[in-house]
Amino acid sequence: MKIFKGKYFIVSIAISALIVTSALFIRAQYVVPVIMYHKIDGNSAASRLSVSPESFKRQMRFLKDQHYNVVRLEDLAEIIRKNKIPSKTIAITFDDGYENNYINALPVLKQLGLDATIFIIPALVGTEEYLTWSQITEMSESGFIAIGSHTMTHPWLPTQPVQKLDSEIRDSKIAIEKRLNKEVAAFSYPLGGFNKDVREKVAQAGYKIAVATNPGKKYPRHDIFAMKRLRISSTSDNLFVFWFEITGFYTWIKEHRDKD
Repeated sequence: MKIFKGKYFIVSIAISALIVTSALFIRAQYVVPVIMYHKIDGNSAASRLSVSPESFKRQMRFLKDQHYNVVRLEDLAEIIRKNKIPSKTIAITFDDGYENNYINALPVLKQLGLDATIFIIPALVGTEEYLTWSQITEMSESGFIAIGSHTMTHPWLPTQPVQKLDSEIRDSKIAIEKRLNKEVAAFSYPLGGFNKDVREKVAQAGYKIAVATNPGKKYPRHDIFAMKRLRISSTSDNLFVFWFEITGFYTWIKEHRDKD
């Protein structure tokens, strides 16, 4: 009987150690969800980057009702530096600066009291389908929208010469700041493209945080100048899918499912 109890104790210790080790491993894979939208217009048949206004509203309502800690990107940078990430922290971003963000997203965010960052391309402001400076100013002054830079003209940065990088990264920041009379703290790499030199240019330009798309598992979980994001599309219309994507572990699953 004593031998049996001894074996049972050893097995219990082994199981407990396995559970603790597994829990620590899972926790180590957590990535703060930074969700990425483009168009909020419901035209998913024409673009996979499109989300319907109805789905967007349901998703934002889900974040509100489930008590997610929705933070701005510049605040997320400070949270990561301190390595104290509150439970259910998430950031909302929009790329390109489409006018439907003003028409269909801003009213929802204001109604629910949720913050977001919209990355604009100064050269495209005021052109067809894109935000005007008047709309951008109104969004910035609403208290719910931070305006970030998506470069001056939206080029693929890794192939640009040094002088062009300075123009796209630094000058776009200056141009937006002059228009809004506010600091531009966040940057989004067009098409998610960057390398070591581009990343360094962004840091030197004075941004506090930069977001990519899918840098891959070789990059750190929380590199504040290469933040990983989750693209939200019509496949996230189902709230269960949306919830699964924003658990904080979907990034790890995706990176190990896909090829680099």
